[in-house]
Amino acid sequence: MEEYLNKSKISGDIFRFLYLNKQSSRQEISQSLGISLPTITRSLNTLQKSGFIENAGEFQSTGGRRAVRYQCIPDSRYAIGIDITKNHLSIVLIDLTLNIIDNKRLRIPFHENSEYFSVMKQELESIISRNMPDCSKLLGVGISLPAIIGEDRKTVTYATVIPLSLNIYNFFSDYIHAPFLFFNDASSAGLAESWKGDYTDAVAYLSLSSSIGGAYMNNKMIYAGANNRGGEFGHMTIVPHGKRCYCGRYGCLDAYCTANTLTDFTDGNLKEFFDILKTGNNKGIQNVFEDYTDYLAIAVNNLRMCFDCDVILGGNVGAYMADYIDDFRKKAIQLNPFEKDGSYIRVCHYRTEAAAVGAAIYYIEQFIQNF
Repeated sequence: MEEYLNKSKISGDIFRFLYLNKQSSRQEISQSLGISLPTITRSLNTLQKSGFIENAGEFQSTGGRRAVRYQCIPDSRYAIGIDITKNHLSIVLIDLTLNIIDNKRLRIPFHENSEYFSVMKQELESIISRNMPDCSKLLGVGISLPAIIGEDRKTVTYATVIPLSLNIYNFFSDYIHAPFLFFNDASSAGLAESWKGDYTDAVAYLSLSSSIGGAYMNNKMIYAGANNRGGEFGHMTIVPHGKRCYCGRYGCLDAYCTANTLTDFTDGNLKEFFDILKTGNNKGIQNVFEDYTDYLAIAVNNLRMCFDCDVILGGNVGAYMADYIDDFRKKAIQLNPFEKDGSYIRVCHYRTEAAAVGAAIYYIEQFIQNF
């Protein structure tokens, strides 16, 4: 029994090493893990037969026999992420390396009723049937919600953006026949960004969508806070006694920097807003964006002062900020008493579906850790 557990641990260590290092040879694995070559060879053979790793060719010769490259097989396992917003439903299927294999986005207002959940179930099962003949490869389903989630990831402790009943988990269970858990949408998006950018240092992710949220992460781990409210950046007060926020308080960042602040001028179409802005011919749109970025700069500077780390602009608005990042950095750095370089402000990698991918990552991470 002890020998079996030891072999299992060695295989797990090798699998995780390959996952983190993308590709490697027997010799590199042996030297890095301090395990003999014969043991490495046996474990690699076992992992290959089990369908978790594969031979990826050979490294270039350095004078002797060329070493074989090994890598994890991305589609040996999958996870699904579902992102539910006030007016949209997104479903993504990702593999172990976070590639989006398939996705579906629908404009459908959320309602806690059988009609809505039947649509969700139909789209979910369609994605599974198209891509996964062997359903045992599905690790689980992560569900991203604009709400504060309890520690059990099955309860919602605060929700105002969309109405959610206390027994919402049971409601979902009638339509999803796989392991599933709830996740905060902004934290999920931040996690996806952290993994995609391979950030090992601390980063603060600011989600700029129909509501404002975010996440503070260090080495791809989210700091949730004492009450699972870490990263609720949308409720930082940036204008004392300012505009009323949906939370009932006044002056919150959410009242000034949601996507709606921009789309109110283009009938709800964010792409149209930035298309008009890019022409430079509409002074009114330009003034709206200037005001928006003034408030956003305050928030970004506050995050820099609090965490002293890179700040990533994400969400629906963040996806459009690449063309304006240089000017925005100049605006934000004027508020910073310590620095003259705004390169710590970055634009997100995921322009769409970040929250859905982040919710699915939980199951990928658990699989890798417990392999």
